[in-house]
Amino acid sequence: MYHPQMQNMTISFQGNTNIMRILLLIFFGFIAAHETRARYVTENPLVELSSGDDLRRVAGYGDEKLSTVVVSGSILCDVCLDKSSNLQSHPIPGASMAVSCDTGKKTSKSDWVMGTTDEYGDFLVDLPSHLHAIPNMENRCIVRIIELPKSSPCYQAFTGQHRTITFSSVDNGVRAYTAHEFHLTPKYSHPCMNEQATF
Repeated sequence: MYHPQMQNMTISFQGNTNIMRILLLIFFGFIAAHETRARYVTENPLVELSSGDDLRRVAGYGDEKLSTVVVSGSILCDVCLDKSSNLQSHPIPGASMAVSCDTGKKTSKSDWVMGTTDEYGDFLVDLPSHLHAIPNMENRCIVRIIELPKSSPCYQAFTGQHRTITFSSVDNGVRAYTAHEFHLTPKYSHPCMNEQATF
């Protein structure tokens, strides 16, 4: 004998069973995701850092993500053209120099950034991002003259001078430091050099 009520109960029971299965799948899915997240945090120490600033510092950036840090300066040769002229400063184009920063680790080539002076004796070095986060950069970085062109009157007097840098300005994520002016003097400056000397 056919009983419509029993059929309705069977359909209702099957529907409830399907709902329970779905709920169980969702529940176990959440548990699995939580365990995966916990395991990732344990295995990846970067996730445990306290803030975004820490992550940027580990990534090699400074105070701002994708910041720019530049070091500028000038290399000049102080010389007079003849006996009657006063000592004057002349730019040394093509001079090689380098910015060296103490990172607290064993010195490597990556801690040295090379540069060359332009026709006005000026240089501008863009430091790589892994040096941006160095604290007290004024006390940790120096500019060193590596080589002078042989045509410069100061070439023979070159002794590899170096000096520290000072903070200059900050604008739109660009931090600027300067080594100011290097003033070099020829080995034989008295009597003054010939008027035809090249610089």
